[in-house]
Amino acid sequence: MNKFIRLWLQFKFHWSLYISLVSLVSLLVSCSYNDTPIGSNSLNTRNTEEQPALSGNGRFLAYVSNRSSTQQLLLYDLEQQQLIPTPRLNRRNAIAESPSLSYSGRYIVYSTNDRGRPVVGLYDRAVGQSQILTPTYNGSIRNPSISPDGRYVVFETTIRGQWDIEVLDRGANVELDIPNGAPVSVPSQ
Repeated sequence: MNKFIRLWLQFKFHWSLYISLVSLVSLLVSCSYNDTPIGSNSLNTRNTEEQPALSGNGRFLAYVSNRSSTQQLLLYDLEQQQLIPTPRLNRRNAIAESPSLSYSGRYIVYSTNDRGRPVVGLYDRAVGQSQILTPTYNGSIRNPSISPDGRYVVFETTIRGQWDIEVLDRGANVELDIPNGAPVSVPSQ
């Protein structure tokens, strides 16, 4: 009788071990990255995709990728599920990082370098042009962010010898990125 109980217990142990192993394999297969669409126009590739930023309306996603063997800032339309062309955004020998998007993704701010100095860049999708917003800053710059309407840009800077926050007002004449029909409020002076 003891031999029968011992065999039964061994069988139960091995059976539960087998079930656990099958469950683990099933879990690993279900979590596999192979289920994610991979391709040159898809959101993810087999290369590094990082630093995501979502537009205020939730339609566009800006992120940094090295899918072309060089680091570049990309814009993805979540509704159409495709990359959006951004001519003249990525420059040779300049790394764009830390993107931030306005409400509809018209404006993209990012940190980059200009002649070896860190700067904040702004890309306007409506005209397909980039510009440097901080050409005269002497300190380091990081983590830029743009307001939903596109008027204000904030970033961290070491211009005073420590990390501080700088607010840049692009001016009252900037074309705002606001939803159609939304009221425009002007800050009091």
